[in-house]
Amino acid sequence: MLTTGLLTGTIIGAGIFSLPYILGQVGILTGFFYLAFFAAVYFAIHLMYAQVLQTETGRHQFFHFAEKYLPRGVSKFASIVILAELLLVLTVYLTLAPTFAALVFGPSVGSVSSPQASSGLTALLIFWFLGSVFIFVKLFFLDWVEFLGTLVVLGIVLIIFFSGVGASHALPLAKKISWPLFFLPFGPLLFSLSGRPAISKVVEQYRRLKSRGKNLSLSKVIFWGTAISALIYFLFALSILRLNPRPTEEALNSLGFLPPAISVLLGFLGLLALWDSYFIIGANVRDILRLDLKKSAVFSAAVVLAAPLLLYFFGFKNYLSVIGFTGGVFLSLEGIFVIAMWRKAFPKNKWRGIAMPLYLVFLAAMAYEVISFVF
Repeated sequence: MLTTGLLTGTIIGAGIFSLPYILGQVGILTGFFYLAFFAAVYFAIHLMYAQVLQTETGRHQFFHFAEKYLPRGVSKFASIVILAELLLVLTVYLTLAPTFAALVFGPSVGSVSSPQASSGLTALLIFWFLGSVFIFVKLFFLDWVEFLGTLVVLGIVLIIFFSGVGASHALPLAKKISWPLFFLPFGPLLFSLSGRPAISKVVEQYRRLKSRGKNLSLSKVIFWGTAISALIYFLFALSILRLNPRPTEEALNSLGFLPPAISVLLGFLGLLALWDSYFIIGANVRDILRLDLKKSAVFSAAVVLAAPLLLYFFGFKNYLSVIGFTGGVFLSLEGIFVIAMWRKAFPKNKWRGIAMPLYLVFLAAMAYEVISFVF
């Protein structure tokens, strides 16, 4: 149960706030099938990665196995992709920070394009500063910080779930879907259900328990960790839609009719969830630059501090667009790399045939997001 919770806690993150809008666009029943389908996709990817990690002892990470199983040029490209992916995730948190700050401090704080833009920009910069400071603080209770972040997100889900009890909005089970709308959920759902960074910890726990003579089924842990995340996402989206059938892309700022105390609490919990994720991922980016890519401490610090802000001010400001692009392009590439490593590590595996359908899903997501970004 604890190992399953570790995976679930890693998966559930900033992507959750896009899902009410996505399900509102495609319909409740259709959205449920989208969630189930992409949960199945990530069950396969997470299990493949776990099997790749088990090919060696020791605490090796993605970059080690990319160098081992991918061609040299591709492995270097994979390193850049993972780094860019994480920097874009940090940018996602920056796009959400003013929205949640507005719930706590008032609507003017949430805008960076209105006449009160200075307030929104101030909220953004304060969040960036507080998140950045902790990137460079050695936290010996990091696992507890991750656990706190999970509790905070679950707290948001529960508050909204119980706030929606008794709401009577009629929700469409399905809507007429055009081709662009058909592909719209791909990127956000790939972003929301990815939990690959936690798989190494899951495998460590598996080895630890196995050495003590205890049984732990990796496939069951990965299945339930991914499935529970998808179920929590569905309940959250359903609860938001029962309160407001036309939510915004960021979800929480479409609940202005709730009592002020609840709005303030939701905003504070949202900021707390973003803050702890920001510095945890920021520390990971710094470690990748220093340890895996052999960059200097000064260069690594400069990148992790400046890149998210630069991406934001260069135009990556729209929450849904950023998570769609990150999920559809960079997480799709990550999934393709994992499949390629798994196929190289297990050339005679009887499930090798599943690789082609998975490749097609990721390629479709990439094609849609690139076309949307360009046009």
